[in-house]
Amino acid sequence: MKFSVHLTLAALAGRGLQLAGAAAVEDAAASSAAKCCAVLEKSFPGKTFSATNQRNLYQKFIASYFSVNDRLTPTCAVSPKNTKDVAAIVGLLSKNSCKFAVKSGGHGIVTGSSNIKEGVTVDLRSMRSVSLNKQNKTTTVQPGAKWIDVYNYLDPLGWAIPGGRAGTVGVGGLTSGGGNSFFAARYGFACDNVKRFEVVLGNGTVVEATNTTNADLFTALKGSQNNLGIITKFDFVAFEQSDLWGGTAVYGKQTVPDQIQAFYEFTKNLKDDPYGSLIFIWSYFPKIPNEADRITITNLYEYTANLTGPVTTYPPPFKGFAPDSPIGPPTANTLRVANLSSLTGELNSPPELSNLYATLTMTNNVTILNEMARIMSEEIEYYKNDPFLEYGSILLQPLPRLFTDRSVERGGNVLGLDRYEDDNILFQLDLAWNGTQFDERARGVADKVMGDLTTYLEGEKALKDFQYINYAFQDQDPLGGYGASALGKIKAASQKYDVGQVFQNLVPGGFKLAGAGSGNKYNRTM
Repeated sequence: MKFSVHLTLAALAGRGLQLAGAAAVEDAAASSAAKCCAVLEKSFPGKTFSATNQRNLYQKFIASYFSVNDRLTPTCAVSPKNTKDVAAIVGLLSKNSCKFAVKSGGHGIVTGSSNIKEGVTVDLRSMRSVSLNKQNKTTTVQPGAKWIDVYNYLDPLGWAIPGGRAGTVGVGGLTSGGGNSFFAARYGFACDNVKRFEVVLGNGTVVEATNTTNADLFTALKGSQNNLGIITKFDFVAFEQSDLWGGTAVYGKQTVPDQIQAFYEFTKNLKDDPYGSLIFIWSYFPKIPNEADRITITNLYEYTANLTGPVTTYPPPFKGFAPDSPIGPPTANTLRVANLSSLTGELNSPPELSNLYATLTMTNNVTILNEMARIMSEEIEYYKNDPFLEYGSILLQPLPRLFTDRSVERGGNVLGLDRYEDDNILFQLDLAWNGTQFDERARGVADKVMGDLTTYLEGEKALKDFQYINYAFQDQDPLGGYGASALGKIKAASQKYDVGQVFQNLVPGGFKLAGAGSGNKYNRTM
């Protein structure tokens, strides 16, 4: 007995030392961050705010994050007005070895991806200008703009660029992570349509990257998120665009088998009419009183051909979903001819919740899609009597070879999708709940769904390594999922353009290069 007591006391003493050590590290980090904020306040008075300095601005800044997950409380935040400010701020942060994060639209849901607890957050929201040069077909956008800002500016002019499908998403984060869009079948990803980046590097210098100037950096920026620098300006290829047909259509859960067949056909045949865009959303709302109404199917249809009048029948790519198809008519819909500003208001998720995304990529196959739907339905059964979720959804999006062909035509990116010759499907799990006491329970749901689906797909040899970084869970490995060749390009650019490794060592949030290629929580064989 005495021996076990001594062991217990020793263990407690060791635990006390660990806690004391952790507290000392936290205190040191807080002290360092406070010194960094003092330097910023001196150099950028009026543009630096904290809990004790311009508290009202600080509170509004924290509330501006979409997800509760990322509403951290940095020691201070600083709001640059232009590229010169960003360069000076990064120079100061680098010189003083200050930990920092960078916020564009603040729509990311991975904790710490665009915010930081002990450190400085560079808030780019004041840099949100949009301009159009019709002569050289270029739209220039600053990183703090949201896509609704872009569309509100371009719609009245009759122009567009490939961008976000939810207006509240930021330009900087979506584009640096690849950026799917309504126009992907015609123009590739959003990043593929950038013809010039203006970037602040880790030493505070400003460079441009195009297909002829710093071409290696230009390619590596298209998918690497916050690993190489702060992009302060995007020059997008613009095109003339009038209104388009689209909106949402809602169906009952009994339509799922026919929906899956139509989705498969749409993905396979998109090359025949690349004006189509489709998102399939299977949703479970556990708090709806009538159990029969808790599962719904919502499809987002967009047909991007220029239109001027009403559309009385579904455009050709959507014949499999038309009212006279086996699916039947939707129970409700918002289908219409409208501009991008209007249509991108329909995919915005409810704010003020905690969120979890996870993703994978799989072969376009009807049998596989049906099994995916079965797995999701089976998992939800566990939770129908424990309605802690506000909703649980799976989103399916076509990822055909056609998208990659359009990317390659525009110079390529580092997403690594050029490895695949076949048509694929992008899968996203989207969970939302209210209250941090449910965080671990939500992770349990995600682990079970993603684990079971991954095991099945591996057995069918239908799982692809690619994980879309903008949908990835924090324990996933999207940079490793790009493949060795693409990851090598990002690492080489990091070593060349960020010699001091500022964006690896001082910007801890997001998916970093040191951990890339180490594996995926749901796919240990990658």
